Amino acid sequence: MTRAAIETRLVQLGFSTAVLTRYEEPHRYYHTFSHLVNVLNHLAQTGAINDELFLTAVYHDAIYKPTSATNEADSAALFLEEAQGTNISEEIKTAVVQLINDTKHHTSSNANSQRFIAADLSIFDSSFETLIQYEHAIFKEFQFIDYSIYQHKRVEVLETFNTNGKLNHLIAYVKQRQPLMAVFAGSFNPFHKGHYNVLIKAERIFDKVIIAFGKNPEKEIRTWPVPQAIQNRQLMEYSGLLTDFITTLSYNVVVVRGLRNSTDFQYEQNQYRYIQELMPSIKIVNVFCDKEFEHISSSGIRTLEKFDKHQQYLLD
Repeated sequence: MTRAAIETRLVQLGFSTAVLTRYEEPHRYYHTFSHLVNVLNHLAQTGAINDELFLTAVYHDAIYKPTSATNEADSAALFLEEAQGTNISEEIKTAVVQLINDTKHHTSSNANSQRFIAADLSIFDSSFETLIQYEHAIFKEFQFIDYSIYQHKRVEVLETFNTNGKLNHLIAYVKQRQPLMAVFAGSFNPFHKGHYNVLIKAERIFDKVIIAFGKNPEKEIRTWPVPQAIQNRQLMEYSGLLTDFITTLSYNVVVVRGLRNSTDFQYEQNQYRYIQELMPSIKIVNVFCDKEFEHISSSGIRTLEKFDKHQQYLLD
């Protein structure tokens, strides 16, 4: 089903198409518009898609935050809110809410629910190559969780869906996978657009980048809040030496250092010699920010804040 077809049917039912933009939120990697289309296509293969099933598909992941335990209830509430003023019957509204809530534990309450849950979980009947892509997407959505915890919990979840051993290979992959991970460390007081530019570049290289807020005794104590834009990543804090912090991790990481210009490079080169002596096995990758951000610094922002001229350099 195409986007145009989905939008047309929503309008015909009296709904706004704005709900579809929720599937484009930056923290989504699997629960995206493509997932919605796949669910609808699977439903179409098994019979007609009535209004109840169509609206359930559109709204079942309308609100999706990996950190939340109330996504289904929140999505159902959004559906009821946006169904006001439409000609959808109370019977269908009640049925859609029930089906959305059934997806929380994937336990069907009726025939339509069973059919929808099968569509929602149809990814598990895909090829191994597709399952690997699915796993990588879920891993990105839950990147805020430490990998040592994620790996164990993820295997537990997959085991519950491992009917007739169809996920054996995927489970074995998750158990053995060693993603390429990095630590982006700094005082980040504040974490600004220049830092974010480096982070985005690093995330194109690594499977996951942990953001580590360090307490530097030579710098001011961090007083700025963590921007919303990075709150879906794994955020950690440490005091003391970066090398000591790395040794506390139960997996191997590469250190990412952001550079603005040649002056930063010379400073980091000198620092690297100290770090290398303290931890010879350490691996460091230097990432230059784009030219438009090379003048931005946390200290500069703190100075501009005194004159209320700093907002343009901050993340939302």
